[in-house]
Amino acid sequence: MKVSRRGRREPAAARLAAALAALLIHGAAAAQSSPRVGDATTLDTVEVLGARHPLSDFPGSISIIEGDTLRAGQRQVSLSESLVRAPGITVLDRQNYAQDLQVQSRGFGARSTFGIRGIKLIVDGIPSSALDGQGQAASFPLSALDRIQVLRGPLALQYGNAAGGAIVGETAFDGPSNEVEGWLGSDSSARVSAGFEGASADDAWRWRALGSWFTTDGDRPHSAAERAQLDGVAQYAPNDHARLRIVAGALSQPYTDDPLGLTREQWERDPHGTDPVAEQFDTRKKIDNTQLGARWEDAYAPGREYWIGGYGVARDVVQFLAIPPVAQRAPSSAGGVIDLGRRSSGVDAGHRWAFARGALTLGAEAGWLNEARRGYENFVGDELGVRGRLRRDEDNRIRSTEAFVLGEVRPAQEWTVLGAVRRAKLRFESDDHYIAPGNGDDSGSLEYGETAAALGVSRAFGSGEVFASVGHGFETPTVTELAYRPDGSAGFNTQLEPAQFDTAEIGARWRFASGKASVSAYRIDGEDEIVPADNRGGRASFANAGRTRREGIEAGFEGRFHPQWSYALTANWLRARFTERFTYTVLTSGVERVQVVEAGNRIPGIPRADGYAELAWNTDDGRTVAAVEMRASEGVPTDDRNTDASDGYATFALRLQWRAAGSGWYGFARVDNLFDRDYVGSVIVNEGNARYFEPASGRGFTLGLGWKAGG
Repeated sequence: MKVSRRGRREPAAARLAAALAALLIHGAAAAQSSPRVGDATTLDTVEVLGARHPLSDFPGSISIIEGDTLRAGQRQVSLSESLVRAPGITVLDRQNYAQDLQVQSRGFGARSTFGIRGIKLIVDGIPSSALDGQGQAASFPLSALDRIQVLRGPLALQYGNAAGGAIVGETAFDGPSNEVEGWLGSDSSARVSAGFEGASADDAWRWRALGSWFTTDGDRPHSAAERAQLDGVAQYAPNDHARLRIVAGALSQPYTDDPLGLTREQWERDPHGTDPVAEQFDTRKKIDNTQLGARWEDAYAPGREYWIGGYGVARDVVQFLAIPPVAQRAPSSAGGVIDLGRRSSGVDAGHRWAFARGALTLGAEAGWLNEARRGYENFVGDELGVRGRLRRDEDNRIRSTEAFVLGEVRPAQEWTVLGAVRRAKLRFESDDHYIAPGNGDDSGSLEYGETAAALGVSRAFGSGEVFASVGHGFETPTVTELAYRPDGSAGFNTQLEPAQFDTAEIGARWRFASGKASVSAYRIDGEDEIVPADNRGGRASFANAGRTRREGIEAGFEGRFHPQWSYALTANWLRARFTERFTYTVLTSGVERVQVVEAGNRIPGIPRADGYAELAWNTDDGRTVAAVEMRASEGVPTDDRNTDASDGYATFALRLQWRAAGSGWYGFARVDNLFDRDYVGSVIVNEGNARYFEPASGRGFTLGLGWKAGG
């Protein structure tokens, strides 16, 4: 079966794209050659689609988290430790390493049952998000990154298949060094890491490598995890305008226990418990991931530069689910064990022309993803949690080609106009090799042709700028979302449409001697948003919702009010709701049920308000730092019908950092969830057995020690 899907508003989007592209190309080509005051400034820049821009010229919401902040006094296990500092970002730590974090950007990503959805992840130019939009935060080497950029809003849509924006990690070179660090913590948790950085005699070659190993028994029964990771970067710069960067990484996560969620009754009885079915079926997940990429950049002439790059990623996953044997009797069942191997690769190239009052960037990307997906029963006879008979065997492929244009015009010294258009074509194919009585050939294909476009304007004033932007973006279904029909049976879900989003925002940024601040307000109208139709025992199936709307305000402040006192504060308010009634059908124990979602219901998994605050004190020499951290969130609805919701919470943490003078030794201590509060860290949206609630950890202690020479 071949189905062609194109966004319902494609003609309008195409006209907008064509008009915007023409405007940008004409404006950039006609830019005057007169110099502009401040062009020599290279500090405080951001990178968007391969091109660097002064932050003061970027007409959109962006946050930069420096490497020292990622590491100072932190466990460096997950992005949840530091992303809370970015306005608009909500991180719900499941404390379930089998499913990774749930990272939301303006509410996008809340529906993800595992990994990160709706946000483009990139590390040193290598996508950590697959072509279909599914990403894994564990691939970010927090111990090695120089900084993380978090882009939100219409201009972030230009990264392609993601409505929530982009999270971009960058590695820098500080000079030859050696380092080692380790910590011990509650729940038999521990992490050790070691790394080095070197350079050739003429500094043409530089390299950096860092390895780490993490283990924990987990806060809940049946939640143990172990992870080993190795990341390396090498750079060759034959001159001052060209460089070759080679990036490699490997992650191995042996079978990690999955404690699943709890029902309301189970949560109230034991907020740190585990559903018995998790141990009965020994629910667990194994992940192996390796990647390699290279990128050549050359600013070969004044105002002219190009880049070309490529990457390859191999990812293997085996997951044992808590699907009862009786539910696997149907001929169309895919079983209770998922075994998949993914091999993906991609290339990209681009060129940028810079003028005195503008710039023009053209780029193209192509990608290929091949997935071998197998399904097996999770029982043999009366023995549960073991691999049984084959119930699914298919090969899935994605082919993607994308092209974009990014134009910048500065009509006056204080004004910047930035716009972009991206055209993407994706083809999904599935070849079904498992043909049995009652289970026919589920092969099929889908084609999507989508356009994203955005236009923003900013005006600088003194120590800051104001900006406004509008845009249209999209999200295609992932391979996993296409893997099961709404009733949970195996087979290509050809009914899923790409989601479409129209976004508008206004905002302002200030930078002053003692700190910086930002505030943004936005509205996002969605159509055909992809939501979980059903979610049982770790497996989810998906359907399209009706229209949705997100209206929000986000703000961030950080700085010093005294040489020894610093502060950081982020606050988010978001009203996310369905604005149109919709229905979908699920199959439970052989009986079809129609789920009705009324207009006005809140989109599940998204808090209306959340935030982070920090107050820190340091000694005069800066070698000792003590800080108190607070995280707060309103409760979130658990399902589309808003039948239940988690409770709101506020938690506190203490951290202490210490660094010796001249010796390279340092240490830190942390107390998380200081008052040992019981609260829900995350919810599993639309969980069919009402096991919505994933408990957060209780009070935890961490004590670390490290040493670094050089750098």
